[in-house]
Amino acid sequence: KEDDKDDNDPVMDDSRGRRAAAVTQQLLIVVVEAAIPCFSIFDCKTKVGDGSVCERGTCTNPFFRGGCLANQLKDDHHRVRTCHSEDPPEAAENGYCRPSTMDYVEVRIASQNWESVFFEAWILQILLSEFLDVPVTIETGRPGLNVDFYDLETRFDYGGSNDWTAMRTANEYQDCTQVKKLPGYYNSSEAYVSCSHVIPEVWTGHTETLKELQEDEIIDPPAGLGALGSQGWYIPRFTAKENPELLTYLGMQGDENREKLARIFKRPTTWEDYCKDESPTNCTSADGVATRPPTDAEKDKYYAGADFIGHFRNTTENDCDNNANCTGHIVENDCYNNANCTGHIVDYPCGWSSYVPQQAHHLKIAVESNGKEPGSNGYSYGAMTQIWAAANATKSNVMLHWWQPEALYQEYLGSEAEFQRVSLPPPTQDCVEQRVPVADRCADSFEMRVGDAAGSCDEQAHVLYKVINKALYDLSYNPEVPSALHSPAYETIKDFRISDLQLGRIFDYWFESAHGDKWGLDPREAVCRWVIENRETLESYIPRTHPRLVEENDGKEPMFYVAQVLAAIAMAFTLVTMVVTYLQREKPAIRLEQIEFLFLLLVGLLLVSFGSLLNALPPQNALCVSVAWFVNLGYTLSITPLIVKIAAINRLMLAAQQMRRVELRLGSLYGAVVGIAALVMIGLSVWTIIDPPKKNFELSLTSGTSDFGETVVDKTYFCRSDAQVWHYLGVSWQALLLLSATVLAFQSRKMSATINDTRSLAMVIYSQFVFVVLRAITYFVDSSLEPTSLAAARSFLYSADVVAMLTIYFIPKFFRDDTIKENVSPLTTTAPQGAPNSNPRNASYLSGSARLDPGQRVVVGGRVRNLFSLESSNVSEVERHPTHMSPLAQAAAQRDAEDDDVARNSLQLQRLPEDNAVTFMEEGEEDEPSPTGSASSDQ
Repeated sequence: KEDDKDDNDPVMDDSRGRRAAAVTQQLLIVVVEAAIPCFSIFDCKTKVGDGSVCERGTCTNPFFRGGCLANQLKDDHHRVRTCHSEDPPEAAENGYCRPSTMDYVEVRIASQNWESVFFEAWILQILLSEFLDVPVTIETGRPGLNVDFYDLETRFDYGGSNDWTAMRTANEYQDCTQVKKLPGYYNSSEAYVSCSHVIPEVWTGHTETLKELQEDEIIDPPAGLGALGSQGWYIPRFTAKENPELLTYLGMQGDENREKLARIFKRPTTWEDYCKDESPTNCTSADGVATRPPTDAEKDKYYAGADFIGHFRNTTENDCDNNANCTGHIVENDCYNNANCTGHIVDYPCGWSSYVPQQAHHLKIAVESNGKEPGSNGYSYGAMTQIWAAANATKSNVMLHWWQPEALYQEYLGSEAEFQRVSLPPPTQDCVEQRVPVADRCADSFEMRVGDAAGSCDEQAHVLYKVINKALYDLSYNPEVPSALHSPAYETIKDFRISDLQLGRIFDYWFESAHGDKWGLDPREAVCRWVIENRETLESYIPRTHPRLVEENDGKEPMFYVAQVLAAIAMAFTLVTMVVTYLQREKPAIRLEQIEFLFLLLVGLLLVSFGSLLNALPPQNALCVSVAWFVNLGYTLSITPLIVKIAAINRLMLAAQQMRRVELRLGSLYGAVVGIAALVMIGLSVWTIIDPPKKNFELSLTSGTSDFGETVVDKTYFCRSDAQVWHYLGVSWQALLLLSATVLAFQSRKMSATINDTRSLAMVIYSQFVFVVLRAITYFVDSSLEPTSLAAARSFLYSADVVAMLTIYFIPKFFRDDTIKENVSPLTTTAPQGAPNSNPRNASYLSGSARLDPGQRVVVGGRVRNLFSLESSNVSEVERHPTHMSPLAQAAAQRDAEDDDVARNSLQLQRLPEDNAVTFMEEGEEDEPSPTGSASSDQ
């Protein structure tokens, strides 16, 4: 169709005029009635096919129920078609179609108003709806008209053509189903708005309109409809401009054109050959073509960007003055006409379908290929693309045997190197049947390679275009949609090709079935028959990894079962540790650690292990929130008691060194733990309110396939907040707690081992720090690994962290030998022998780090009892060395011994019953009377 004046009143060109005019006349008389009339089911079976019934005087569409493949391939294809927006509601309920399992956006195809477009639209509708799960509707451009392949009433309405407004509407709304929601869409012809993503067939005569749509970014550049498998001879645009006669075989035939071809089409040169034979510096310095010599991997390249822009040169084959057999370029050393010199063309490698030798030989066009591919003297795919790039870079003339559309063809559209087709004699069916077989084109025999002259015509070329809206690309590759859910519609339609010969075959099926009266028979059966016969060809247009099928991951992988078992072990280990701790509560190793604080720590570990178990279960919104609470609160309770205890120890040690009174209340220590936990709970509440962790899903392609050959898309569920910062804050909080514990443990490292747990505490901090780092890594790699694997990994880490802490911190206490050596003071402040003792508070001798051997110790003054377990031990807490003591020191030692006796007898230094306060005094201060009234003034 060519129609620059009125898109809706087509004027046929001469090549199609008579037949098209007759078709148009019959359309006006008969087909405008659309539906197939009937009087009985026999009429419908004859006119439409099996499955059609006669309802209200018209035959129903058998493909409405299930589709083409489900009806015709009952044994091979069991999936029914995908429902679309114009199907009646009961279609899905009755199993005639199924909703899109991939939730693809519906594609709308313009039908134009001639039959070949109907067939193309139907083929695309079958391909997308029955192969790829994409819903598709047909846009006629007129309200009330229908030409849908699945239309129940088998309507075959002719609507408008070249509806460019519909393309603009689709670009505006993107999803054409939204247009149907406009007021009055179904009730008023004035309110009807056409919308389409694709026009399958556009004839010449609309160049300016298409250019305008491209400039407005409404459509992609128009692509050839019949290009798949269409191939021929091509030259660059700049060559065609300088030598327009080369665009036809008539300008290249005969002896008079041999020298011209050899002069114009020079031989491409590899990088290695250029440096050896052509470069004045052998590529040791930049010469405008090459900047350096090639590596071994680059020596056979014809183009390498700025490093080597390519070179075309004259060879003996091009020299017609000194070589009677000079050539341009196709099969080196083979002369098609004996003493004829020829030019150069880049041909395919052996095994590809090429008829260049046959065409050139019988059309007397002097070209040959001098590539390195055995059998054909052609070039590899990579070499051919490099040669074209070199020609573009150097503006050298080149002739290439190629096909389109293809990546290289598309790449140079609109440039000076755009592919220009060389016209050869038009193809016919007889010519196609006389082509050289693929097996013969690389034969040793020259006669077999060139075949019969009857097969030397051009390869079939389709001059029609299909127009694709840019909105379809945006819908197919919406960045807000997971990549596994990206629709295959754009790539499938873009790659779809159908030739005139194939369309002619559909017309033949239509005519055969209609017994000469095609208007009395619905052509849908003919299209379905062609689809089934060409099923493999259509499947070649399907993008890789499509079609797809979503299968939910129910969290039953072995790694989750392992994670659950480990979490259960961690919980059981924690509970057992609680029981053993309680049973050994009177053991000094446990009593010294303050059993209440140990139980707080164990409760925290129990919460973490329980969170680990929940994290290994199939995600639910409640579980997601619970895991965040249990894990973060659990880690807080498992670390905070240690921090509070160490801080209190450090405070008392400092007070003892300074011989001053300090007061500690157990209630305040517990309050510190509870206060920190309360702050964490407030943070968790804010997290839960603002951005709670909730059940999310991720789709990932797998290598598995379904029973119908669909690539399985694994739908896995996991817990995540919208913002990852919450998870980072949780890990950072634990890291901060560990850092605080590290600082405090370092400060108390030189305290007596009786109350100093620095070694085991350091191991706990180190262990937990390692697990914190590992947990942080799981969040940093969250976007690159499967969420199920990460969830299982985090569960492993939680459980392992709990087990490690219990093993490091508690197990040694259960098996520790609690025998305490006599005459060892937990916190005795000492000075070296011989130090001045006139001032026992002299700061230079009150260093807790200045510990000597027991036999050399001299008491300077002051002592501090067990900080958390205040019961007196059964041993003396002050070393006595009277032979080395001054009278003052001996008196102080005697006084301390008396205090020990009083403490053992009256237990005056146990926990105070009234306010749980413990008071430590400076020497010389009087203590308040003891509850028994028997305390001395220096006690």
